[in-house]
Amino acid sequence: MTLQPLPEKEMVQRALDGDVRARTEIVLRHQDLVYNLALKLTGNPERAECVLQETFLKVFEKLDTFRLDSALGTWIYRIATNAALMMLRQRKGRLVPMEEEGDDEETSRYARMLKSLDRDPLELLLDTEFKDALERAMAQLPDSWRVPFVLKDIEGLSLQEIAQTMNTTVPAVKAALHRGRTALRDHLAEFIEAREAADQKSSQKRVG
Repeated sequence: MTLQPLPEKEMVQRALDGDVRARTEIVLRHQDLVYNLALKLTGNPERAECVLQETFLKVFEKLDTFRLDSALGTWIYRIATNAALMMLRQRKGRLVPMEEEGDDEETSRYARMLKSLDRDPLELLLDTEFKDALERAMAQLPDSWRVPFVLKDIEGLSLQEIAQTMNTTVPAVKAALHRGRTALRDHLAEFIEAREAADQKSSQKRVG
């Protein structure tokens, strides 16, 4: 007999009472989200596994502070983000040390790069080839550039939210985004050019 998933509030309450099934269900429901976020932020599978473990240790340690009228996934997401940032700080110290304004023209060039396939940026992330190329490029970024990029352009946080999360300033976040986007554009240029050439060749065949 298959057990039905527990409603979230009941699951949390049972977990607080020490119910093993409820605690296991919390992990199973959210472990993929936590691992994928940690992998994007750290750029390393082993560190992502460490963040995954640390996140759920913190989740159960602080579960009594969770408000039942909030979304559990959002709360766990914040814990995972903080765990990843803490790991990166321990490795390299302050993540965003410089405070320079980003270049609006550079941001526009980055946006044009993402839209070069005439598709929405979020849709592009679902494109397997582009996603693989982007993840390879992201892994090559310094932590101080990769983290703001992930939080802003993939996870959708505001500049203010990122600054608060990273314990820095909005100008510092803008500067890091500027550098990260520039580097990603350079890393992805070959992929974009190859895709455009393939699309052009395909169009010519259809016309011919």
